[in-house]
Amino acid sequence: MIDQLGLDPSVPLTALDDVAISKDLSVRQRQFERERRDGWIQTGETEIVELKVQSVNLDNSDPAAGLVPAVQVDVCVDVTEVDVRDASGISVVRADRPDTNWTRHTVSNYSWDTDPEGAWRVSTSVDLEQAPCEPAA
Repeated sequence: MIDQLGLDPSVPLTALDDVAISKDLSVRQRQFERERRDGWIQTGETEIVELKVQSVNLDNSDPAAGLVPAVQVDVCVDVTEVDVRDASGISVVRADRPDTNWTRHTVSNYSWDTDPEGAWRVSTSVDLEQAPCEPAA
């Protein structure tokens, strides 16, 4: 979804509602609002290189307090082919951006009682400081 929004400014930001919730949703909305306002367009697509499940917790004992089923997943992506250009066509990507990076996503289900399979959304994403994975082949 992140690639779709970056590649095609006609994709409505409400599409994020299908994949994100909570803090991650508001961070992504602000990111794309700013990028679209500034006329930035992405080229190329992100590739998932590696994915590691770190934890699974299906406790749904207090959804009002945020205690909902959640899975933490570390994902390494390859952005070698991704560029972002401003309205004049100049790249805004830092020259020292690494080709791969790790992010820990927490994927939560705030609607477990009514939709245990389909209501999973990314609630937080944190970049990890660790050795990069190998780029996609």
